[in-house]
Amino acid sequence: MPEIRLTCISPESAAAVVKEVTRPTHRGNVAHTVRQDGTHVVIGYYDWRWPRDVAKWAHENGHAHEVDVARVIAGVQ
Repeated sequence: MPEIRLTCISPESAAAVVKEVTRPTHRGNVAHTVRQDGTHVVIGYYDWRWPRDVAKWAHENGHAHEVDVARVIAGVQ
């Protein structure tokens, strides 16, 4: 499974992203993964939309800067 890293603004922000996107109700997703590595969220994916959605959610909720989200989006296309 390919992985991509999203840089968050703090370890607490990375933890909040991981907590949100690993909830069972988040799209019922069991094929894709997220884990925290310090200030990074490591996103494992089969479908390029998963890291894009995680990164966009992180930015919309103040956990990642726009430039870091753009890196994720560009990295999976």
